[in-house]
Amino acid sequence: MIKLVAIDLDGTLLNDSGEIHPKDSEKIQNLISNGIYVVLATGRTFKSAQHIAKQLNLNVPIVTYNGGLVKDAISQRVIHCSKINLDTAKEILKLAEHQQVYARAYIDDVLWEEKENINAKLYAQKHRISYQVKGSLSKNLDKEPYILLFKDKQNPSKIHNLTNKLKELNKVSVTSSTPDSVEVMSKGTSKAHALKIICQKLNIPKAKTLAIGNSLNDYDMLALAGQGVAMKNSDQALLERWSKVSQYTNNQAGVSSIIEKFVKT
Repeated sequence: MIKLVAIDLDGTLLNDSGEIHPKDSEKIQNLISNGIYVVLATGRTFKSAQHIAKQLNLNVPIVTYNGGLVKDAISQRVIHCSKINLDTAKEILKLAEHQQVYARAYIDDVLWEEKENINAKLYAQKHRISYQVKGSLSKNLDKEPYILLFKDKQNPSKIHNLTNKLKELNKVSVTSSTPDSVEVMSKGTSKAHALKIICQKLNIPKAKTLAIGNSLNDYDMLALAGQGVAMKNSDQALLERWSKVSQYTNNQAGVSSIIEKFVKT
């Protein structure tokens, strides 16, 4: 019997408008009332994820920064924290600059940008966080980040090349939540590792967990859980690796249908 359900946010629990389908919300409340834990697992900042956790009345730890920070939604007690070493972060940022790939850093719920741009402003507003323009991050970064994100919609090949170089470097964990980006965390950091920590804390066997996601950064979590299900709208990179896929998308209350199928209450 499933005792814990871990759910990704963007592209999974949230529809394309960034909202939770009423059916999904109702199903989650039903889980909670039946003593089943619901854990949000996202690449977002804590502040952004906390807002959604409060909407759903969740009082358990939430996984943020792709597993870099596990923190209680209500008490804000830190369960687990792992940041990228500052020297390593600067080394990676220099590598990205050399390849002319745009970078941003996530530092304690603040987004650090290289230059002012409308996308950063809109992203910060959407995610309810602040952002700061810092110029060259390789020169000006003075705090350890949870995540370094590199994105290039016009030249995805640059992202592919950078990803390969980062894997060769073997100093960090590398994943992605969109086909045109790469996300870098401290070595060993993943949603799966964070979920393992929460399961140990709550004394729940991995076999009694269900994980739901839609991107490559969800893969390890899906593989760790007793049951792992990808959304119909999942990125191709995930679908190439994961065969258990829902018939429904994030716009069709896919989370609700998955829970209905795998969780008995």
